Amino acid sequence: MKHRLTPKDLTEGKDFELLAEVDHLHIKQFITEQIVNEKKLIHQYSVYQIAMIALFVFLLTKAILSYTSGISQPLWAIGASLVFSFSLLIILHELIHAAAYRLVGTGKVQFGAIWRKFIFYAAVDQEVIDHSSFRTVALAPFIVVKVISIVFALIFWSTSWAYFFVSLMCIHSLFCAGDIAMLAFYKLHPDKEIYNFDDLGQKKTFFYFKKKNLPK
Repeated sequence: MKHRLTPKDLTEGKDFELLAEVDHLHIKQFITEQIVNEKKLIHQYSVYQIAMIALFVFLLTKAILSYTSGISQPLWAIGASLVFSFSLLIILHELIHAAAYRLVGTGKVQFGAIWRKFIFYAAVDQEVIDHSSFRTVALAPFIVVKVISIVFALIFWSTSWAYFFVSLMCIHSLFCAGDIAMLAFYKLHPDKEIYNFDDLGQKKTFFYFKKKNLPK
């Protein structure tokens, strides 16, 4: 049976070296650094976000014009999507992260929030995650919410509910920016085999990379 790495393997073993130590209270600063430094993935996602914002503005404009003509349902649907997005969607987003953690075989998932920074998270304390697992966890909410939104928008295309689900997809793209930025960190180090773990007691995330065997 393959040995599963532990935080002790990373911190005390000779095969790994600390790459980054991220304080959860300063996570936005870390995310900003990735956005500034990494170009390809961030550029691709920026184009996607601009498209989502443009689509939302188009829907909102169309809904307002409909409202002035006496048709209020589309505008109400967009309003409902905003309320849902900044309440229940936040919970759903983190639950999907949690489900993805369990899918890749981790232990108990813990939830938390840094209210003054409006940051919410799902994490597994003291458990090492490799790049592949981290990518699955990071992208899960983006993929799941997008697919559900598109499917239900098509089902209810001829009704005002289509406005709700398409708006939901557009707004949720903003929620995923942090997840994409965390993935960009890996893109900045393509030559390294990176592992990370959360220490919820210290409120920090540690990134280590595996040293390459140097020729004698």
